[in-house]
Amino acid sequence: MQIATAWPNGLRKILIAGICILPLASFGAVSLAQEVTPEIEQRSDSLDVPFVPSHGNVLAAMFDFARPTKDDFLIDLGSGDGRIVIGAAKAFGTKGFGVDLNEGLVRVAQQRAEREGVASLARFEVRDLYETDFKSATILTMYLLPEIVQELRPKLLAELRPGTRIVSHDYHLGEWRPDASRLVDISERPDRPENSIIYFWVVPARAAGEWLWAIDYPRDSNDPIEYGASIMQTFQDIEGSLSVFPSQGRIRDASLVGTRIAFTADIEVSERIVRHEFVGEIDGDRITGTVKLSGGVMPITLPWTAQRAKAAQ
Repeated sequence: MQIATAWPNGLRKILIAGICILPLASFGAVSLAQEVTPEIEQRSDSLDVPFVPSHGNVLAAMFDFARPTKDDFLIDLGSGDGRIVIGAAKAFGTKGFGVDLNEGLVRVAQQRAEREGVASLARFEVRDLYETDFKSATILTMYLLPEIVQELRPKLLAELRPGTRIVSHDYHLGEWRPDASRLVDISERPDRPENSIIYFWVVPARAAGEWLWAIDYPRDSNDPIEYGASIMQTFQDIEGSLSVFPSQGRIRDASLVGTRIAFTADIEVSERIVRHEFVGEIDGDRITGTVKLSGGVMPITLPWTAQRAKAAQ
C-alpha cells in the first residue's frame, strides 16, 4: 500500500509499508551553509560530548515519527550544527531551539539558520541541558551519550506535558519502553552496511489511581449505575480492575497514548454480563469520552466522564 501526502514547501512524504522516504537534499543542504572546523570538533571532545552529525536518513526517520507542524515547538538536546531544528523549520515551519555546550557549534548553527532564512524560527543557545526547561516542548529530540539519556528520564517525565513526542537517535530510556523504533540505513558505501536506530515515545498522562463515574442505562428507569476503577501504571503500560457493586472484573486491552486512554471490561450489570469499551481523554483528574455497551444489552454508545477520587501513592 502506498500513500502520498503533500508536505510544506513542496516536500513529499511517501509511506510504503510504514517506511518514510524523504529527499535527502531537503536536509543535507543545511550542512553546506557553514563548515564545522576541526577546532570546533575538538572543543566538543574536550567537553566529553563528541560531535557526531546525524545522517540525512536519520533526520527523515525522526521527522516521520515526530510529525512536526507549524504549531509545534521543538527542543533539540545536544543540537550540534543545528540540522534537526533547522530541518524542521525549513520543511514544516516548526519553531524551536537547540542547546549545546560547545559555543562554536552554537555559533555555526545560528549562522546556518540565518543563511537558510529560518532564524526567526530556529535559535540556539549555549546551555547545560540539565538546566534547560523542557515544559514548552511538544517535540523533544536528542542524540546524546547513553548514560546521559538514562539520567534525563526523570526530568523528561516531570517536565514534559502528556502527549509530547520524544525521539532519540541510537539510545533508549531503559525501563521506559519505546512506543516505536526503527532501524535506519546510514551506509555511505554499499560494501560497508551501517545502521542507526531511532526510538520514539509519547509522554503518557498520569492515569494511576482510583476513578469513579456513573452511567445512565437506557433500559433501567432506576438511578444511574455507579462504577469504580482501580488503575495501576508503569509509564504507558496500564492495568487494573473495574467494579459495579457487587461485581468486579479485570480491565483488558488497555492502552495509554499521551492523554488518550482506552480499555475494555466484561462485568455483570443488573444480572447481565455487559461488555464495556471505554475511550477517553485524560485532563488532570478527569476523563471525558465514550463507552460502548454490548453483549447483555442492545449495542449503544454513551457519554463517559470519570473523576479521580484518589491518586496513586
